[in-house]
This record gives sequence, structure tokens and C-alpha cells, in this order.
Amino acid sequence: MIRCTLPLLLGLTLGGCRTSAPSVPRYIATVAPINLVGAGHPGICVAVDPGDARGIWWWEPGASGCSSRTTGPTVFRLPATVAPGGSGDIEVRFQLQLMSGVRDVTLLLHDGGVRDTTSGARVSTERRRDLDIPPAYGR
Repeated sequence: MIRCTLPLLLGLTLGGCRTSAPSVPRYIATVAPINLVGAGHPGICVAVDPGDARGIWWWEPGASGCSSRTTGPTVFRLPATVAPGGSGDIEVRFQLQLMSGVRDVTLLLHDGGVRDTTSGARVSTERRRDLDIPPAYGR
């Protein structure tokens, strides 16, 4: 009896330990553009990799918002710093080159949204597995 039970118990124990961890998509991306540029500009879309201390990308939105892009050929990486903040926040700092000069930007990601700490502009975010944002127009 012990000879049959031991392999069965061992098999059940090993099989029971095989749980698949939920896969959290790598990037946090804006659903709609956030206006960091100023009046009259449609805003830009951003994506952050919270696991990469320099992981931020941007693109200009297409007609469907941040799910498509009008810039390219792909999204653009920005020199930035990404760091955990308090209460589960993620703080992102970078400089945005504008026609009028450089703007220092600090974004705070928290609870499914991102907020520009200077202007207070806020948009919702979503998790994405990749940054393969399709062009808005057939290129």
C-alpha cells in the first residue's frame, strides 16, 4: 500500500505546486493623449515600463486616440527616469523638446491613471503587452 500511495502523493504534490502566476502586461500606456505641449496641441501618448529605470516612450495619437499613431515609423523612446514613489505611485521625469524650448515634465502614475504634476492634466491608463502601436493611416 505504501509503495502505491507514495508515488501518487508525490505526483499530486508536484502537480499541485504548478500554478501559473498571472501575467501582468509589461507597459502602462495612456488610453487618450495627455496635453503636455500647450493649447492647440492634441497632446501625446506615453507608455512606461515600471521595471525599467529609463523606460518611457511617446507617440502622437491617431484618430482613435492612443491605440494608433501618426508619428513613426515606431514609437519614440525618451531619456527619462522612472522610479517608484509613495503609496504605489510611479514617478516619471523627462524633458520634452518644444519649439519654444524645453519643458521639464513630471508624471505620476497611480490607480489606473497618469497626472502631469505641473498642469494637473490627467488621463486613464491601461496595461499593454507590447508597444506595437499601428499607424493611423496605411503606411
